[in-house]
Amino acid sequence: MNLLSPSTHLLLVLLMPLVGAGIVWLVSSRGLQAVRTSAATTAVLTLVATGLLILRYLMSDEALSNQVFAMASLPWLTGGMFNIHLSIGLDGLSLWLFGLSALLSLTAIFVSWEAVTERAAGFYMLLLLLEAAMLGVFVARDIILFYVFFEFTLVPLFFLIGIWGHDERRKAALTFFIYTLAGSVVAFLGLMTIVLWNATHTGSITFDIDMLTTGLSAHPLPMDADGGYLQWLVFLALLIGFAIKVPIFPFHTWLPLAHVEAPTGGSVDLAGVLLKIGIYGFLRFSMPMLPEATAVAAPWLFAIGAFGIIYGALVALVQQDLKRLIAYSSVSHMGYVVMGLFALEPVAIEGANLQLINHGLSSAGLFAMVGMLYERFHTRSIQSLGGIAKKAPWLTTLFMLFTFSSIGLPGLNGFVGEFLILTGSFQRAWTGVSPDFQQSYLIFSLMGVVGIVLGAWYMLWAVERVFFGNSRLPPSYSINGAQNSLDLRWHEVAAISPLAIFILWIGITPAIFLAPPSQSIRVMTYASSNAFNRNMQPTKRSFGTEMITKNNKLNSQIDLPEIFLTSQKQSPVKQ
Repeated sequence: MNLLSPSTHLLLVLLMPLVGAGIVWLVSSRGLQAVRTSAATTAVLTLVATGLLILRYLMSDEALSNQVFAMASLPWLTGGMFNIHLSIGLDGLSLWLFGLSALLSLTAIFVSWEAVTERAAGFYMLLLLLEAAMLGVFVARDIILFYVFFEFTLVPLFFLIGIWGHDERRKAALTFFIYTLAGSVVAFLGLMTIVLWNATHTGSITFDIDMLTTGLSAHPLPMDADGGYLQWLVFLALLIGFAIKVPIFPFHTWLPLAHVEAPTGGSVDLAGVLLKIGIYGFLRFSMPMLPEATAVAAPWLFAIGAFGIIYGALVALVQQDLKRLIAYSSVSHMGYVVMGLFALEPVAIEGANLQLINHGLSSAGLFAMVGMLYERFHTRSIQSLGGIAKKAPWLTTLFMLFTFSSIGLPGLNGFVGEFLILTGSFQRAWTGVSPDFQQSYLIFSLMGVVGIVLGAWYMLWAVERVFFGNSRLPPSYSINGAQNSLDLRWHEVAAISPLAIFILWIGITPAIFLAPPSQSIRVMTYASSNAFNRNMQPTKRSFGTEMITKNNKLNSQIDLPEIFLTSQKQSPVKQ
């Protein structure tokens, strides 16, 4: 077999963090420097291998035809009634999230270089195990394998927060674990219902995601009373699991405490990647498999996204802890993603998908730099800081870059995503809803605009107080020899400079990042968007049972575009 085949390449990327974790354990007896170096080397090699795999995908025929690239499938549990495979592959939907996982894992390691000195081997091993889980969840093509990776992301982060966190680390770790585990279990029940429903119509049990998507388009779950509102129940189960993971307001209560108490490396991975898994779940499962339920719930979720934007911004505005402020800003910014996703307008959905990457870069950068400030001053209190720009100009410059990215300054990545989301939302409000909903959609879209103003307010106000004005050094700050080391150090530059490069790159040439996932996104959201458009026709203004029943009957008569059918065919493994 060709050792450089795409499938082997993908397997290699997944295995590298696991092997690296083993190497960290083996060299732990040689001291802290050996542990750091082995972990950083593993992360660098994994990132390089991931980048090469992404380039191979972009130049492949699968990218043009919207098929799965680097497909590999090995039997796992295939005896008796089960047909579970270790099935992995890369497509447009998972492409950038896969790359983001590798990039931010390197950032998490470098930003922890001097912050973690006790039990460092265990810390870096957990970061590498978390990286493997994050990479795996975005390439899993089997529901069971997806769920294994989905759940396994909880374990390393639980220990990272509980052992290396701050004062209330145990409470934060338990809250995080209980919330997300409970949601994951409910989502798993929904996924198993999909598997069993498909089996009753095909005569065989499969956990293959593409086959299940195709199967449910042919025999959708019922939405009427005769069918027990089964599609509704499954959608709600997935909604609970994925909404907690995002988290969508009001399921966000675990997030601020987890962020504040987590070590900096844990916050980078949590904000940059783990929050994105919930949105990925909506795109991969809910929207293509449960289109009628998605269409009915979309107005409510669109509204919840808008309220989440305002709520997160207002709460962030009154925070005095800089890290907690950024945590609530994440609640606000993920509200834009939710609003764009459930606008069910192609432009808004593509903007929401890009905003996942944008928020991952900016929030990870901000959390990393708050950690750098904490290492220097041993406080995150905004009132205790001030005048840092004079002492650390480069740190200030990069913090402002991430701030401008977060608030959507034109020319940077955040502007592109938010512009597309708001454009699609207003387009939906003006031309894509029935008259009964038009005013509400316009109000919710305007709330998104207000959120941008509030975001600029709380972020720029925090920057002004922390970095400019009179110097207000905290009591714990030591003058002796400290002022020479206030600016960025080499490992901090290595941690955040790649993020800054991508922030500028996406802002200047967004088409490079919008084009690859575009086809996959439109395929995944076609059925839901079509169902929503039917619901919003002037003659169907009610969301009652009668309308739902009619739509469910119509769903089986819709001719899906050829691209949808061809996208469900797995590409053969390249040898």
